[in-house]
Order: sequence, then C-alpha cells, then structure tokens
Amino acid sequence: SGHFGVVRRCRERSTGTFYAAKCVKTRRCRGSRRGLERAQVEREVTILRQLRHPNIMRLHDLFASRAEVVLVLEL
Repeated sequence: SGHFGVVRRCRERSTGTFYAAKCVKTRRCRGSRRGLERAQVEREVTILRQLRHPNIMRLHDLFASRAEVVLVLEL
C-alpha cells in the first residue's frame, strides 16, 4: 500500500490465474490533493501497453470509475 493506492493479489475465476490488482485513487477535481491526476494514470497505462520486456510486468486488464482506476498486472 502507498499514498495513492493499494496493490492486492487477485485471481481470475475462469482460469485460476493470479494477478496483481493495482488500485489507484484519482483526483475528482483539479484543486484536490488526494489521489493522482487522471492524465498521470493514463500515461502509465499507455507505457505499460507498449512495453514487451521479460523484466517488466505486463498489463492484463484495466477497470476505471470516477474515483479510482484498477490496473490488473502480471504477478
């Protein structure tokens, strides 16, 4: 866990494969101090989608709401 979010272990029900779910809180308004700006999270997502390296975790899926973004990553 950190200042902006939490990483939890999750499992895909159909295959039983384990993943890391990175739950990141996003800012609701520009003046707020809580959470990351949505642009920062989107930048991380675009970088992770482009990278293919054995030492860097892969992005499996992405879920977003107004309050947070959940990145499902390779464990």
